[in-house]
Amino acid sequence: MKIVKMPRPMRMVWGSLVAYWLAGMINPAFVAIAVMIALFIPVLFVDPLFPSRPEN
Repeated sequence: MKIVKMPRPMRMVWGSLVAYWLAGMINPAFVAIAVMIALFIPVLFVDPLFPSRPEN
């Protein structure tokens, strides 16, 4: 089983802000990407509280 390291919440916040910033310069669709990244942040906080057991 391979362990996947999740990004830290602050990196997700910065990624969301950069995507929102790029929306003004490149493409307005980056706003949707920024919102999706921002909505994923609570998952990073709750995930360590409820660890899952690997299936054997």
